[in-house]
Amino acid sequence: MNRMIRLVVVSICMAILAIVLMISVTHISLVCAATESPSVEANAKDSSLQQKERVLAILTIGKSTTTVERSRTILEEILEKDENKFCREASAMALGILCDKKAIPKLKQSLKDDFGNVKMRAVWALAKMGDKSGKELALETIKGEDVTAQLLAVEAIEAIGDKDMIDELKKNLDSKNVWTKIHSKLAIKRLEIQGLSEAEKLNFLEKTLKDNQLEVNRWAAIELGKRGTTEAINILKQATKDRENPGNYSARKILQRLVEMGKISKEDLQR
Repeated sequence: MNRMIRLVVVSICMAILAIVLMISVTHISLVCAATESPSVEANAKDSSLQQKERVLAILTIGKSTTTVERSRTILEEILEKDENKFCREASAMALGILCDKKAIPKLKQSLKDDFGNVKMRAVWALAKMGDKSGKELALETIKGEDVTAQLLAVEAIEAIGDKDMIDELKKNLDSKNVWTKIHSKLAIKRLEIQGLSEAEKLNFLEKTLKDNQLEVNRWAAIELGKRGTTEAINILKQATKDRENPGNYSARKILQRLVEMGKISKEDLQR
């Protein structure tokens, strides 16, 4: 029964993760030309629109390169006053993308938001601007019960990049909260890789790909896939040939995705 419950929880968390990652990467595919459109600003503020439309508009505003002052003002207003917590979250993230340091005071205020996602997006945004004042909050959040906020805390901790957090995170590896253990281990890996040479990073990822924890070896596989070099692809291919490698499944999924994206061919996998 415990195993079944854990599988259900994992499935739910993976669905949450997919939503989180969708929000995180959506801005990359947005059309920058739309950034200055009055309709985008109107959509960002219009509470009668569907949440998805508003979030996309908010993230688009964060991509502004010519109207930074106006974009910051709009995003700060949404962050401070909007009743939709996901729009406030998107605003915090958009401010991090905009990276205007004048937004730091409003972002610091949002560290007291009732919604964990908003707080962790704000910590991440502050870190992108060189402000690490949310470090303790991120470390505390990863020990909490909100799994999504924990995951966002991992991203915030990575952005902060202080390796002195590793010792504190290691204390969580004996936690009774399984997700605290998993996310703390993931955060440690994402800190440890920072500052390494590219060759050292490949060795580190190859070793991490063998980690018994799915979330950890999946992160390693994703990072290798992002690199897409011959060396990185070979590490993934070797993992798929070793059934004893805990990262076998993660490596296969990433290679499959790279084939679907046209980054590598099916023939490449046979070589």
